[in-house]
Amino acid sequence: MVRINGKTNQLRKWIALLIFVLAFGLIFMLAGLTTQAVPNGRYAHAEVLIQPEELKALIDKKDPNLLIIDIREKLKYLAGHIPGAVQVWRPDIVDKNHPIPGMMAPKDQIENLMGSLGISTKNTIVLYSDGPDNTRLWWILAYYGFPINQMKILDGGIDVWKAKDYPMDTNPPGLERVSFKLQEKAKERAPLLCNLPEVKEALRDKTKVVLDVRTLKEYLGEETLAGAVKPGRIPGVTYIEWKEVLVKEGPYKGYWKPASEIKTLFANIGVTPDKDIYIY
Repeated sequence: MVRINGKTNQLRKWIALLIFVLAFGLIFMLAGLTTQAVPNGRYAHAEVLIQPEELKALIDKKDPNLLIIDIREKLKYLAGHIPGAVQVWRPDIVDKNHPIPGMMAPKDQIENLMGSLGISTKNTIVLYSDGPDNTRLWWILAYYGFPINQMKILDGGIDVWKAKDYPMDTNPPGLERVSFKLQEKAKERAPLLCNLPEVKEALRDKTKVVLDVRTLKEYLGEETLAGAVKPGRIPGVTYIEWKEVLVKEGPYKGYWKPASEIKTLFANIGVTPDKDIYIY
């Protein structure tokens, strides 16, 4: 679970950036409307997104620093992926030794994974998926100190890439293990993670919001994903499904909605930049 604090100038800056990339879409767009992006998003930190056209141009010119990560199941990856992409899936980025399933992988596990994929700290990483899993890896790397300006989320994901009829590949690239070492995370990265006592306290504080962004069936307890301990939700939480921040129809289907729409969407449920937001 992630905690975003909105009470200092430094952390306000993080609100806009960190919540955005959790794919849960929370209030990344609320901190400012300054930058133009497709579809006219006017996001505070549009540089975290990369448009399909931009990624294709980097691939075409064979940018040596580009490394693309496909965060989907192995069979989906082998059936077709963006050329040059390496593959990661959920079990790779959870703690293999923790008694509770789904916990964040420890730093050394992430370093070993990135090194095995041939990724170095000099690479610019583009993350994509067919759901929110790409942003989970973004969150983990950000928490452990990977340079944020070297990570980008593909706007629209693999579905938009396919819709544009851009090239697909079925062969994994050749991988050469490298040494990968994450720097020590800065103190301002601390709000990216919270613990159970903090969540319990937040539920009693009107200046804080605990936000459930899973599917409606998960929220209602009608569906339990593999690895979940039991169905249902934390009592008293606010709810919105992560997909609500994405365009549903038209030429920009699957892209992020404009900042103004997302701002209204979350303000309507009491999620505003002046509050601490606890997301799961």
